[in-house]
Amino acid sequence: MPQALAAMSLTSSASTIASTMQQMSVSFGVATASLAAAFFIPDRFRTSPAEMMHGIHLAFLALGGLTILSALVFRELRNDDGDAVSQHHVLQHDG
Repeated sequence: MPQALAAMSLTSSASTIASTMQQMSVSFGVATASLAAAFFIPDRFRTSPAEMMHGIHLAFLALGGLTILSALVFRELRNDDGDAVSQHHVLQHDG
């Protein structure tokens, strides 16, 4: 029984760390989007609306490319990764 409590404590700690990392990822994503927009919009005070939209479109394309590149990381995951957290194995046996 003590091993089960230790495992639950580790799972809880891992879940907290994962949640914190998700929040940090969102914050970094907003910062990256802001920097990309600032990079592609030439001079925000003297830019026409058409130039501003073109810069925003380029920023979206750049961010889309980064998203595709980051998805390559997830190709390394195995099918059973995350089963302990999602309780996938419990749901399969109950159904």
